[in-house]
Amino acid sequence: IMTTQKPRERIDSSYTTSTGGVLMPKQEEVQPTAFSFGDPEPVLGSQISDYLGVFADSNGYWYVPPVSLAGLAKTMYANGTHASVLEFKHNQLLASWQDNPMIARREARAAFKDFEVFDNAYFLAIRNWLGGINRYVRLPAVNMRVGTEDNYYLLNSNGSWTEYDAADIIHLNGGDIRQGLYGVPTYFSGIHSILLGEAATLFRRKYYQNGAHTGYILVTFDLDKNKASELQSAISQSKGPGNHRSMYLNMASTLQGKPGYTKDRVQVIPVGDFGNRDEYDKIKEITQQDILNMHRVPAGLASIMANNAAGHGDLKNVREVYYDCETIPKQAIWQELNEQLPQRAKIGFNEPRWLVDVKANK
Repeated sequence: IMTTQKPRERIDSSYTTSTGGVLMPKQEEVQPTAFSFGDPEPVLGSQISDYLGVFADSNGYWYVPPVSLAGLAKTMYANGTHASVLEFKHNQLLASWQDNPMIARREARAAFKDFEVFDNAYFLAIRNWLGGINRYVRLPAVNMRVGTEDNYYLLNSNGSWTEYDAADIIHLNGGDIRQGLYGVPTYFSGIHSILLGEAATLFRRKYYQNGAHTGYILVTFDLDKNKASELQSAISQSKGPGNHRSMYLNMASTLQGKPGYTKDRVQVIPVGDFGNRDEYDKIKEITQQDILNMHRVPAGLASIMANNAAGHGDLKNVREVYYDCETIPKQAIWQELNEQLPQRAKIGFNEPRWLVDVKANK
């Protein structure tokens, strides 16, 4: 009597047997799946207070600004284009500032920069023993807080604070649609572009510092020991020590443990990712344009090199348009302080030299 035995099935969760005992991958039923992407990360956190306005600090003395003032200050050092444009806008106001007997130019210069960075500027009235005002000095906006009881506070570096009566403080508030205590700069919406430009620059620095942009692996096959040593010595002497981080390999070409044949007897395998160069240039160009757009400063006035033969056009015309559209409105904002300043301290601005010359020629 003859019996036919079935092929012994392999116990394996990944395979199953078919006719003839051939192992085949197990066919599993595909279940449909779905996922969704999360929201982009917010600039400085997403809290309920961002939507309701500002709230008092835990001590109950002052209101907390809706954005981090220290964070805004750090953005100046994160991106060269951003810092340069802020300086340009600050200089436009300083260039036409009229000398003021109660506000020194150095105090106005610091206050202009405060307003461009934080959208807030503060002046403290220095009074004489009769209660009259002798002069005004600027208080650093990054450390100023609006008090909860008709007062202001200056936070000191040692953790203490100085309290001022609201009658002695003049606060220039650029405005915010969510609350009326602090101003928020318009460039806040473009902070992601500022930080992206910084991240690209830092990545590029590390890319060059670690030598990956010039590193390679040199591979030779079937060279005898003496020839390999001579080649290694020649490569080492062809460049200064430490310039490149590379590797030399001498290997035997084998095929299944037997001497084989390799078509390319010498191979150079690059280590660095050369494609990152073009990507870096694109990121820098896009973020630079974003920064100029959010500050509303023409590239020609911001000392940006033109990337086309036509250039930036007639910069004199560009300057006049910028003066009409940006500088004059910014001067008007500063002159709002005249409602609180005494007659001797009224803020005024001179017409630019080029505009005076045009009127004189007429």
